[in-house]
Amino acid sequence: MALRLKDIVTAAKANIEEINCQEAQDLLKTGEYKFLDVREPAEYLDGTIPMSVHVPRGMLEPVCDTCYAGHKGEFADLDQKWVVFCLSGGRGALAADTMQKMGYSHVLNLAGGFTEWKACNGDITVPPVDNGLIKMDHPWNPGPDAGTCEL
Repeated sequence: MALRLKDIVTAAKANIEEINCQEAQDLLKTGEYKFLDVREPAEYLDGTIPMSVHVPRGMLEPVCDTCYAGHKGEFADLDQKWVVFCLSGGRGALAADTMQKMGYSHVLNLAGGFTEWKACNGDITVPPVDNGLIKMDHPWNPGPDAGTCEL
């Protein structure tokens, strides 16, 4: 039987730890965790959690893979503590599960995502539109022949 999105998200949630909005707000205040917004660019530009790193869910693996030429340095530390969020929690769960499979040891998902964050009056910042986010030649997309990794 073919899996549906709900099945895949449920399986991911079985592998990860989720936190509620109050717990996320407390972690944001400590500065111990980085927040990762995995929503699409248009969603991100409508507002995000302050100081969040933005990587759309579809670009997560290349950004996190140190063997890929498009890897982002801020993801090099597998012990960095992350709180991942999307709009409602599903993409965040998939992202948290993926990050754990890629070796990250401290990844939490915000249950209910950014929708829940807004509902509990969490701080929101709106990124500037001219931040270069929406463009076709992404720096993390160097092409099919770029990057090798010797293990």
